[in-house]
Amino acid sequence: MRRIVFALFLLLVVSCGPNPPAPVKVMAIIPTETGSYETREVQLTTISNLTALKGTIAELVGAGRIIVDDSDPLQRNLPALNDTQRFEVIVRDRGTDVRGNYLDRAGTLWPSDFHTWNMTTTYFNYENAFLYFQDVLPPAAPPTELQGMRVFYWPEVRINTAAPLTDNALYLSFIKSFVVAPFEKDQRIPMGMNLGIIGHEVAHKVWGKRVFDDQGIHPALTTWSLEPFNLLKSLDEGLADLHGYGATCQSLARCRSEFLSLSISDEAYAKQRDVARNDACVDRNLRTALKSFSQDQWVRGREMYLYGNVWAVALYQAGVRSGGELGVKSIIKDLLTAYDDESDDSNGTGLKQLINRNVNNSMAFTPEVVAGIIARHITNVEMRRAFCGEAINRLQLECLNADCSDKMVGNPCMGASPRTTCERIPPTMP
Repeated sequence: MRRIVFALFLLLVVSCGPNPPAPVKVMAIIPTETGSYETREVQLTTISNLTALKGTIAELVGAGRIIVDDSDPLQRNLPALNDTQRFEVIVRDRGTDVRGNYLDRAGTLWPSDFHTWNMTTTYFNYENAFLYFQDVLPPAAPPTELQGMRVFYWPEVRINTAAPLTDNALYLSFIKSFVVAPFEKDQRIPMGMNLGIIGHEVAHKVWGKRVFDDQGIHPALTTWSLEPFNLLKSLDEGLADLHGYGATCQSLARCRSEFLSLSISDEAYAKQRDVARNDACVDRNLRTALKSFSQDQWVRGREMYLYGNVWAVALYQAGVRSGGELGVKSIIKDLLTAYDDESDDSNGTGLKQLINRNVNNSMAFTPEVVAGIIARHITNVEMRRAFCGEAINRLQLECLNADCSDKMVGNPCMGASPRTTCERIPPTMP
C-alpha cells in the first residue's frame, strides 16, 4: 500500500497546484469493487480550498498539540468548563493550515506526495461519512452537526501519558475535534484512508449531539460507575462500529463488516470487532467485567469494545436475517430514531431522554431497558422480534420472562424467541 504511494511520489513533480471550485476531480486511494485499495479518480463536492483541505464538511488542521493532563491545575475540573474554555486549556497549539500539493493532468488533480494523498483521501472519507448519515438519519433531523468538522492531522496528542498517541484516528468529544494521529508501527491502510474507521469516528459525534445533548462531557460520564457507566460507554463504541460498517456501503467495495482488519495489525482483535460475526456472546468473564470494572479499567481495556460489539452484532444479525444489507440499513435507521425521541408517549422515549431523566439514578440505566427502547423503535415487526431474540440471548439479558416483558416498558419483545447461539449463563439477579 505505502509502496504504491511513494512510487507515485517519485513519478510526480511537487507543486502546490491549482485550487478550483467544487466539484473537484482529484485522485485518491480508495477501496475498489474487489476490496483492494487503488488510486482512483473521485470528486470532492464540498471542498472550498483544496490546497488547505477545507470545505463545508471538514477542515483539516496541520499538526497541533493536544494535551490532557490530570495534574494540570487548569484541567482539574474540565466538566465545569464550557466548550471554549475546555478547548483553550487542552489544545496547547492550535496548529496551522495544511498544504496539499497537486499536479494537474488533463483536468484531474494528482497528489504529489504521501501526505497529500493521505489528506485528500481522508477528506473524501469525511464527505462519504456525512452522506451516509444524511441518508440514514430522519429527514426531519439532518446531520447539521457534521458541518465544518475540525480534523487535526498529524498532531501531537498526549492523554495522561508521556508518549504521544500514534497509529490511531479518533474523535475527542471534550474538544469536539477529530484526530488523525501519526502512524508508527501499523503497516496497513492508514486510518484516515479507511472509510469504515472515519465512519466510526463520525458516529461518535452524532452520538454526542443526539444522545449526550451536544455536551462535550455529559454529567452521566462523571457521576455514573460500574454497570451503568460501562454500558453507556460500550453503546457509544459498539454502535459506532455498526455505523462504520454502514459507511463502507458508500464505497465502490460496498458494505464491509471487516473494515478494521484493513488497518489494525492485531487480526484476532479486529475480527472480534466485526459486526457480522455470528459467535458474539457475552460470557461470564465479560459480564463480570461489565458489572464490576471501574471507569478507568473499562475505558482502558478491550472489554468496553467487545461488549459494545455484541450490541452491534445483535442489530446487524436481526437486520441481515430479515432483509440482507437493506435490512441492516433499515434497522440502523430505526436505531437512530431511538437516539433522541421527544415523543409525549412514554413508550417512545429515546436514549437521550432515558439518560437525562436518570442522571441521578444510574441504576435505571440497564441493558434490559436500553434493549427495550431500541426494540420499540424498530418498525418492522419481524426485525423487532429478531432483534429481541438476538439481544436476549447474546447479551444475556436478565429477565424473568422469556420475552423480557418484566423489564421492558410496553413489552416490545412480545412473541420473541431467544436464539440459541450462545450458551445461557444463569442470571445474577435474585
